[in-house]
Amino acid sequence: MKIQIVCSTIGLMLLCAVASGQNNPSTGTPVDSSQIYLEKGRELFQADKNDEALASFERAIALKPDFEEAWRGKGVVLWRLDRQDEAMAATDKALELKPDDFKAWKNKGRIFMRLGKNEDALKTFQKASELKPDDEEALTGQVYILRDMGKIDDMIKAMDQLIAQKPEDPQRWLFKAMETAEAGRPEVALPAIEKLEVLQPDSAFVWVLKGQCYEMMNRLEDAYKALDKAVTMQPDNVDAWSIRGLVLIKQKRYDEGIASCTRAMTLRPDLYGPVYNRACAFALMGNKSKALTELGKAIALNAECKGMAPKDEDFKSLWNDPDFKMLTE
Repeated sequence: MKIQIVCSTIGLMLLCAVASGQNNPSTGTPVDSSQIYLEKGRELFQADKNDEALASFERAIALKPDFEEAWRGKGVVLWRLDRQDEAMAATDKALELKPDDFKAWKNKGRIFMRLGKNEDALKTFQKASELKPDDEEALTGQVYILRDMGKIDDMIKAMDQLIAQKPEDPQRWLFKAMETAEAGRPEVALPAIEKLEVLQPDSAFVWVLKGQCYEMMNRLEDAYKALDKAVTMQPDNVDAWSIRGLVLIKQKRYDEGIASCTRAMTLRPDLYGPVYNRACAFALMGNKSKALTELGKAIALNAECKGMAPKDEDFKSLWNDPDFKMLTE
């Protein structure tokens, strides 16, 4: 028998069958139209067709007003569309229909985050974790909120819970290393990095991160060794060359530091950090002309350098210099 295709996709064929009141041809039973609209809404959401996804979820709800999954889906689409009050109303309806839906609690946490209500967001993510303790997203949400609230010790505890669930997952160790380093806790990041060395022994990025933590702790020789290993493993790693240059300049190994920064600039000409650090090195060496030339290049790449230099001790010898003032005012 020849099958005639009457719609462009299988999903649309099913929707056409629903609209015309057809039965499921394989069983003779009525097609669950609300479920089809739910699935179609999910497909459209994944395809970033948000308005169409919203219409599909709303159609599912119109057909089945107590359809909790459709209410949850509607809330997620409205969240993405930044219609937060409507997203909250839809999500609350989902939770009214199914109070133990941990996914809806997570979604509510995301809405609170978007609204800047961190305390409420934290409580909802914690509720999601109570309902499903091994859910990664609920714990990750808590990590981000605790970080934003400045509760770093609690953030670390949430990260440790994540790691305890999958202790051999390098992504979780990396998450802890990066977030704790960013939060100014390199002494916490280092053990996580050392675990990453075991899990990913061939990763140059791990050594870059280790070098950066050592630099933050002013352990400059350890930082240099880690970054030197990184550039040996991956000679085109711009971050390794850039931070290596910074460390060498701090060690007063100016010529080597300038050369390392130059290598980073060759790899990424639009990166202002190595240019700015070259300017610092020349200023510390007493070479005003080259310092101002490099600082001018850095300012051209990132105007924030104009405000950084008058506060940077590396340029102290030039703070009262008329040419420096003209460049940075």
